[in-house]
Amino acid sequence: MQKLVIYTILSFLTVYGCSTDVSKQIPDSTAAAEQKTSPENSNKAEDHFIQGAIYDLKGNYAEAILEYQEALQYDEQAGIHYALSKDYLILNKLSISLKHSKAAVKLSPDDIEFNFLLGNVYKIAGQKDSAEVVFTKVIELDSLNFQAYYALGQIYESDKPLKALEIYEKLLLLTGPEWNVLLKIADLNERMGNVDKTINTVEELLKLNPSELQLQKLLIESYLKTNNTEKALVMVNDALTMFPEDLNLIEFKANALILEKKWSEGAAEYKKLIQSESIPFDTKVRIASGFVSEASKDSTVLPIAKDVLFEIAKDSTDWQISAYLGEISIQEGNDSLAIEHFKFATTDAPWNARLWNRLGILLFESQNYEEATKQMQLAVKQFPDDFVDNLILGLSFAQLRKHEEAARALDQAIRINPNDLSALHAYGFTLNQLNRNEEALTYLEKALNVDKNNIQVIGTMGLIYDSMKNYEKSDAIYERALSIDSTDALIANNYAYSLAERGIDLEKALKLAKYAIEIDPESSSYLDTIGWVYFQLGDYERAKEYIEKAIEGDEGNATLLDHLGDVYDKMSNKDKAIELWEEAVKTDSTLVDVRNKLLKGTE
Repeated sequence: MQKLVIYTILSFLTVYGCSTDVSKQIPDSTAAAEQKTSPENSNKAEDHFIQGAIYDLKGNYAEAILEYQEALQYDEQAGIHYALSKDYLILNKLSISLKHSKAAVKLSPDDIEFNFLLGNVYKIAGQKDSAEVVFTKVIELDSLNFQAYYALGQIYESDKPLKALEIYEKLLLLTGPEWNVLLKIADLNERMGNVDKTINTVEELLKLNPSELQLQKLLIESYLKTNNTEKALVMVNDALTMFPEDLNLIEFKANALILEKKWSEGAAEYKKLIQSESIPFDTKVRIASGFVSEASKDSTVLPIAKDVLFEIAKDSTDWQISAYLGEISIQEGNDSLAIEHFKFATTDAPWNARLWNRLGILLFESQNYEEATKQMQLAVKQFPDDFVDNLILGLSFAQLRKHEEAARALDQAIRINPNDLSALHAYGFTLNQLNRNEEALTYLEKALNVDKNNIQVIGTMGLIYDSMKNYEKSDAIYERALSIDSTDALIANNYAYSLAERGIDLEKALKLAKYAIEIDPESSSYLDTIGWVYFQLGDYERAKEYIEKAIEGDEGNATLLDHLGDVYDKMSNKDKAIELWEEAVKTDSTLVDVRNKLLKGTE
């Protein structure tokens, strides 16, 4: 131990002594100043320096600093500044360390050790540009200084990864396959997405240490990134023989199997992860989402995705799992089950707006309008400014013929999204149902500004102008619609009915009605229209045939009953006509025209 202490002190003295020799090479003014130091002061400086070195060996850096400062009072040597800089650096006094390190280099500008320390202080202080300059200088002084190359590479890593790679590759040429340098190269290539280069480097590293598990994992992961599943599976299976419970390895194996489209085998591996208590729930959800996503593209994966979800659900009732099960149910065509899953999800996570949107759309598309209004009213309490919730609420109320409620919801939807075509169209239709036709037309015009050739919007405007008896505009609009799409059965039907109601251009009306029936022969509306055209043409037998068929498909429709009553009246069957008119009035007591017919018919 005593020999070691003496040797270490001698090494300190070497630094101290070298600085004296080097000082002879510094500018004249500094050298002159050092030459003025008396032998007595020089000896005192050396004594304090030795004492400081002893304190350093004991780890008493504060005491060592005091001794070095004393030494500096007697003789300003580069080695003393160097010793002070090192100790201040140990104590994390960076600014003072930097001051003394600069002084050491100023006194001995070509000393490699002093420059290297200065570079390190700059690097630790975050002054990368200055550190780069100093380490470059060290390499110029000593082209085989491996530490300077390594330090320079570290400086470049964050901001200049390509330069860092260049430095580390130069270093490899000097050192051969050195472990830490290869690790750096592998890490940089990994970060930069140079997967092939990562593979080459890691394969070199594993030659140096074939049992290093982390490197094996990095190489397996790199193989997976390049879709080299064959090599990945060979390597991961070998690793699993030694570490069968390693969750990373299990996940890698699962990934490789999934890449090979071996969904069942991959799911079996993923279930091992799901069953592990050490795997975070978010990771389990991520696994599930991958299977659900694939199931959306490949229906054969649906049962596997369900199995994975049910495995997670054994230990969790989280809303995310319910939402995924809902999506699976939709793909299976089981909307009622999907609705139940999304209801549970909204109960568990009422703050999630997307869940309410999904539930509302499902209910509306399932024509469950009562439940849709109930759920969307809850949704808009949570999210009054959510466009989808308000739109679905308005559309559902409209389907229930609750037009006042529909108007309020649709008005809010348009306030949120004033250029949405569906909302503008639905609001225009609802205002028409409330006999607010001028307002309705205003919003429908806005809808046409969004899509000037939208047949549905144009058709609704035609109906409104027709109801307002503005036939010039309604006919023009129907003609416009047919010029855009001559195959639209609804437009053809509505135009035909309008002409028949007025008793004009009946041959044209019949042609349009026949086309609509050809497209949809079971439509009660279309059957009634063609029947009504025949009625106006005086062909009462055909009128009766078509309108009776319309009633078969839409029993209790007051308009159809009224029309059939008119047919029987023309066929001189007054009793049957009165019976049908009475039934129509019972269905809809607002039919004033029908009441008048009854009064006349029973007089």
